[in-house]
Amino acid sequence: MNVEYLLPLEMLRPGEWAEVAAVSGDPDWVCRMAELGLQEGCRLRMLQAGSPCLLQVGGCKLCLRSGETACILVRPGSGAAKR
Repeated sequence: MNVEYLLPLEMLRPGEWAEVAAVSGDPDWVCRMAELGLQEGCRLRMLQAGSPCLLQVGGCKLCLRSGETACILVRPGSGAAKR
């Protein structure tokens, strides 16, 4: 049985990979995140949890505050094998 579940980005542990399922919030902020590569379907890895957290998105590192990470839903475990 393959059950898909989503959780807020802030729930990932350091080293975990995930695929972004949704980015919500103010449209300007959502657009800015997309400009930085953080959008639905992208893969990311949590480098440092907490506030702020540090993410690997593509070949870049991105730092976000906890209020921002709560607006991003991810599918945990996605991406490590797809590098």
